[in-house]
Amino acid sequence: MRMLLGLLFLLVLTGYSSATYCLCRDGVAEKDLQTTIDYACGVLGDCNQIHDKGPCYQPNNVKGHCDWAANSYFQRAGQVPGSCNFSGTATTSPNLPSTVVTGCIYPSSPGNAGTGAPGTPTFLGPPAFGPAGGFDPSGSDALSLLTSIAVTLGFSVVAFL
Repeated sequence: MRMLLGLLFLLVLTGYSSATYCLCRDGVAEKDLQTTIDYACGVLGDCNQIHDKGPCYQPNNVKGHCDWAANSYFQRAGQVPGSCNFSGTATTSPNLPSTVVTGCIYPSSPGNAGTGAPGTPTFLGPPAFGPAGGFDPSGSDALSLLTSIAVTLGFSVVAFL
């Protein structure tokens, strides 16, 4: 019985994808998107991926660069609620942008976010240039919280059997 429950629990875990990306919103003024890029890259200390000849340089437009910079910041922030707001210019999504080119790798979780320049702090807090947002009980923040609780309870049940 214990083996069956353990296998069932592992099956549930492997069938669930928790990739969450932070993408800049469509229809936002380029000036505001550039502010997001400047902040995210200033904190990250390394936006070489979206510089000329970088693997994520294409598409060469402010929206495409903003998507990469905001997502990198969000992942390095550990997907902390409020770290994907940038005064309303960005939001979380379970999907990659449709414009991602081959060779451009978007981190999808804090564990694969990479690092910035040596000595650069990983996370300095939510963006400081406007309201950072907060916990949305109807959005992906709540789903992540519920998933974490379910995983913890599942491991506890398996451990005590």
